[in-house]
Amino acid sequence: MSGNEELKQKIIEWFQKNSREGKTRFYMKDVVKALAEEYDKRDIQKAINECTVDKTLMYFSTGSTTMLVLPENFPKSVT
Repeated sequence: MSGNEELKQKIIEWFQKNSREGKTRFYMKDVVKALAEEYDKRDIQKAINECTVDKTLMYFSTGSTTMLVLPENFPKSVT
């Protein structure tokens, strides 16, 4: 497993661990802060973006802010 694949796996694991009822969406800065001791900030941001490309994470926008969410926690309908 390459370093980048390992980092992407850590990011997904972080989302799975921290997602719970009522709190499933997170800012990129939350993930960066949580993993900053082990990884470089830019590497984390790049890996998050790659996760959105391969659809292991999704962007969620309220119109005024953008957050990240696991696909299984993405709201089915937003009004």
